[in-house]
Amino acid sequence: MLMKILYVEDNKINAMVMDKMLSKNNSDVIIAENGSQALKIVKQENLDLILVDINLGLNQMDGCELLQRFRKLDMLKSIPVFAVTAYAMPGDEQRFISIGFDNYFSKPVNFEQLLSVISKIGSPLNKKETI
Repeated sequence: MLMKILYVEDNKINAMVMDKMLSKNNSDVIIAENGSQALKIVKQENLDLILVDINLGLNQMDGCELLQRFRKLDMLKSIPVFAVTAYAMPGDEQRFISIGFDNYFSKPVNFEQLLSVISKIGSPLNKKETI
């Protein structure tokens, strides 16, 4: 199953590495350099997953603000959003999960772990059953 993933990342090298790693694993990766681009893309694409860097550059909305905007959009209510960030101090993971991210990965990203979590997104066990 081809997964469509949006990666919001202002660092071109980080974006290129993530694109390369995920593309090898049956994913179509769309890169947004900032929150404004990401908000346009989510309205045009059917996504399976969104990965968001927290620090998106000087004078730009950060990943936490972007998450709050995503959560207000009906089309994204059931789409998982993962924090992918250099914030890796004790308590950071809990902080990002508590504000609404579905998962957290610190940089440098452990791709084996990320791919393992991503592989479970499309599985029937993670789909909510309708009655």
